[in-house]
Amino acid sequence: MNELRNNKPRYPNFNRAILFIVPSLMITVSSIILFSQLTGLTQQQNNIFSITIIAAIILSLLGTAGMQVLIYRVVDDDDYYIDGGAVRGTIIGIVYSVIFSLFAAVLVAPYFLIVINFSFVEYLYFVYLLFLYSAIWVIVSVFWAANQHKYPAIIFTFSYLFIFLSTFISYHINSEYTITGYTIGTTVLLMLCGIISILVFRKPKAPHKLINDFIRLKAIIPKNLSSIMFNILYVLAIFLDKIIVWLAQGLSTGQGIVVTGNYTQGSFMGLVPMFSIAMMAYFTSRTKPLTTNRYEGTFLEIKNRISQYKKIYQFSFGMLLLMALGLAVIISLIFFLLNLDAGVMKILITVAIGAIFFSGVMFNSVVLSIFGKNRISTLAVLCIVFCELASIPLVTNDIWFSAMGFTIGSFIGFLISYISTFRLFSNYEYNMFSYLLKT
Repeated sequence: MNELRNNKPRYPNFNRAILFIVPSLMITVSSIILFSQLTGLTQQQNNIFSITIIAAIILSLLGTAGMQVLIYRVVDDDDYYIDGGAVRGTIIGIVYSVIFSLFAAVLVAPYFLIVINFSFVEYLYFVYLLFLYSAIWVIVSVFWAANQHKYPAIIFTFSYLFIFLSTFISYHINSEYTITGYTIGTTVLLMLCGIISILVFRKPKAPHKLINDFIRLKAIIPKNLSSIMFNILYVLAIFLDKIIVWLAQGLSTGQGIVVTGNYTQGSFMGLVPMFSIAMMAYFTSRTKPLTTNRYEGTFLEIKNRISQYKKIYQFSFGMLLLMALGLAVIISLIFFLLNLDAGVMKILITVAIGAIFFSGVMFNSVVLSIFGKNRISTLAVLCIVFCELASIPLVTNDIWFSAMGFTIGSFIGFLISYISTFRLFSNYEYNMFSYLLKT
C-alpha cells in the first residue's frame, strides 16, 4: 500500500497543468522546425502548403469550438449520459465533424477554387485535413472532459514527431509530395486518438440510439449558449488579426490570400505567452472539490471553502500573469538574438503583450462561469474581435495596426473580465447564493 502511495504524483495538479499544454506545445515547436526546413519550396508552393494546413486548422477550431463545450456537458451529464458518456460524446463529436466538414467544404469551395486558384486535388487535401482536425479536436476535448490529460499529451508528442518525419521525407522525395506526407502524419494522429479512446473509455452497457443522444444534445444548447459563443469568439479573436493581414496581402498581390511573411511569423510567435493558460488546468483541478459541493455543510464550512477558493485563485492568477510575462520576455529575447527583421520584432512584441492580457481573460472565464456570468467573458472576447475589425482601415498603411487591434482589444477585455471577477469576489457569499436561487 505504501508503494502504491509513493508511486502517485507528488504534484498532480501541476502535472495536469503541464500535460494540458503539451499538445499546443508540440504543434508549435514541430511546425516552426518543419517550416524552417522546407526552404526548397517555391513561394507559390509554400503559400499553398501553408494555406492548406492553416486554413484547415483554423476553420476546424472555429467549427468545433461550440461542440467542445457540449461534449464537456455530455461527459458531465450524469442524468442522461451516465452510461458511457465519454464514448457517446466521442461518437457525437465525430458525426458532427463529418457534417461540419462537408458543409464548410461546400461553403468555401468557390473561394479556394476560383479566388485562390487551388487545383481540385489541392482542394481535396484541404477538405480531408479539415475533417481530420475537426475530429481530432472533439476527441481531445472528450479526453480533457474526462480528466484524462496524459493521453492527448502522449498522442500529440508521438504523432507530431511522426508528422514531421513523414512530411520531411516526402518533401525530399519530391517537393510536390510535401502535403501528402503531412496528411499521412495527421491521419495517424486521428487514428491514435480513436484507438486510445476505444481502449480507455468505458463502453455503454445499455443500448442507446444516436438520434436520441442528438435530441438530448439539442436540449442542452440553450442552457450553454453563452459558453458556446465565448468558445467560438475566443478562437476567432486569436486568429482574426492574422486573417485580416492575410486577406489584405492577398488583395494587394492578386493571390486571394497570402499566409507567409513577416506578420505570420511575428504574430504566431507572439502568442507563446498564452501557454501560461496551463494554470487554468491547475486552478480547475485544485478548486473542483471546493465548487462541486459548495452549497453543502454548515455556513462556517462554506465560508472556509470560499476562503480556500480565493487563495487558490490569487495564487493561480498571479502565476498565470507571471508565466505569461516571463514567456513574452524569453521569446522576445530569443528572436532578438536571432537578429530578426525589426518589423517582425515589432509585431511579435505587440502581440505578446496582447497575449498576456488575453490569458487573463481566458483564466477569469473559469471563475465567471461558476457564477453563471459567461456573458461577461463573451463580451470581453467580443471587444477583442471588434478592435481587430476596427483596425482594418489602417492595415493598408501598416500591417502592425492589426496586431495593435488585437492588443488593445485584449487589454479592454482584460479590464472587463478582471473588474467583473473582482466585484464578484468582493461579495462572494451573496453572489454565490444569488446564483443558486436563479438556478
